Amino acid sequence: MIEKNISFDDAGRNSLKVGIDTLSQAVASTLGASGKTVIIEDQFGNPHITKDGVTVANSVILSDPVENLGVSILRQASQKTATEAGDGTTTSCVLAKAIIDRCFDAIDSIENVTQAKEGIEVAAKNVVLALEKMKKEVTDKSLVEVATISANGDKYLGEMIADAYLQVGKNGVVTMDESPTNDDYTEITNGTRINRGYGTPFSINNLRNKSVEFQNPLIVISDTKLDMHERLHFAFEASIKQKRPLLIISELDDRVKLFITQNINKKNLTGNFITPEGIGIKRLELLQDLCVMTGAKLISEMSGDSAQNIDASYLGTCKTMISDSTETILVFEKEENQKKNDIIEWLKAEIKLTKNKTNKWHLQDRLSKLAGGVATIKLAGNSEVELKEKKDRVDDSIHATKAALEEGIVAGGGIALMRCAQKKFRKKPPRVSSASFLKGYSIVYDSLQDVFKKIVENSGEEPDSIYGICAQAKDRYGYDVKNKKFGDMYRMGMIDPFKVTKNAVLNAASVAGIILTTSCVISNKRVKKEDIIKN
Repeated sequence: MIEKNISFDDAGRNSLKVGIDTLSQAVASTLGASGKTVIIEDQFGNPHITKDGVTVANSVILSDPVENLGVSILRQASQKTATEAGDGTTTSCVLAKAIIDRCFDAIDSIENVTQAKEGIEVAAKNVVLALEKMKKEVTDKSLVEVATISANGDKYLGEMIADAYLQVGKNGVVTMDESPTNDDYTEITNGTRINRGYGTPFSINNLRNKSVEFQNPLIVISDTKLDMHERLHFAFEASIKQKRPLLIISELDDRVKLFITQNINKKNLTGNFITPEGIGIKRLELLQDLCVMTGAKLISEMSGDSAQNIDASYLGTCKTMISDSTETILVFEKEENQKKNDIIEWLKAEIKLTKNKTNKWHLQDRLSKLAGGVATIKLAGNSEVELKEKKDRVDDSIHATKAALEEGIVAGGGIALMRCAQKKFRKKPPRVSSASFLKGYSIVYDSLQDVFKKIVENSGEEPDSIYGICAQAKDRYGYDVKNKKFGDMYRMGMIDPFKVTKNAVLNAASVAGIILTTSCVISNKRVKKEDIIKN
């Protein structure tokens, strides 16, 4: 058993805060259009230059175990923001630190930390409601602006990413890859998105992106829960014999999942499994559509399929598969598929005739998956270091642009959060509230200004004076730190995805509540190498 260290109350919380402060400081330096770069040494001693908050957060490991737990807590929250919205790691870190700082300053006046935590949570939800009222639908122009801002002000890359989304549509897929030439360009192919991520992290083969990436995989599709791994032996054998990875799209029994995971872990199999979308007849229709696209035969008990009559003829394929924790993308070769085209035309006709909203949504979902395209942005660089940094920016921009398309945009540069704290948008707390609840509630609103101030500070300007000017102005009025001018944030192209800002607020509040209510920290005791040698 590993020996543990135990820290109580202030001692534990203070050490956690040191870790949080350290990570936040490292990440916060990248915030905004004038954010600074961070140089990270990799395991081989090579430099990785980046302005990507996620990359910085993932690189921070502290020697003190409790301080490192603080780092881990904040990192997990910021990563959750990035997972849910594709961006916002830095905003989450800055906002979490701001709330935690004020909690620590007020700790002596907070009688009940649980009630204060409730106040923090309610305030965060109310801030999101205020942001909802402010948000706008994205336009073609604002799409370019979102993409440009998230690419650290690189208009060339911003236009390329926005154009990729305009070509494949709202329901299309945009990915990136290295260019085989010395030029950047966009490649449009056939493809579809499945809103399900990989079944086991042991499948991950791209550590940088934490994703599973296969070329020319064999694909199994089943509408029946597979409860025996013997039913998949034909697929395992084909995968091993042909030296091709295997993708299983099916509901699996836990024993089957364990069997597959163990063989992946032992390098006996290169594979990935995902759970199908939908339920009932809707799941069946989505799986049938996937069969049309992949060329697979659907394994179904309704068709009388059994282990004895299933063979390699049931396997389908695709050109590329990319699977992360939330979604799986299949890319296909450009070739005529008459059966798919017939289904697309039928769906278009049915959508016009269907009045039931639920059914219409399902038909539209099927149509988008069948007719959607995949845009792959091919990136070139003069060196590996330059290419890595470029990939970080493009990855952020792709996800932020997607978030903007999904849920709209708000004023950027920290202005939307700053406005939420002002009287016009500030929702009153519940009538019956304790003093501790009110303290937690007000702390959140008081902290919202810190994101704006940090963006201004990173530009070299004096935050308080610029904040004072913006605070007295109209809702959309703010400050463009890059061009050093005041004005309407929308007109100046200073905008953020609503989804990113929303998730940053909720996850920052969650971290603050955890730290505030922590009374005991139990950490693994670190053992020095020399002590091990002596023993």
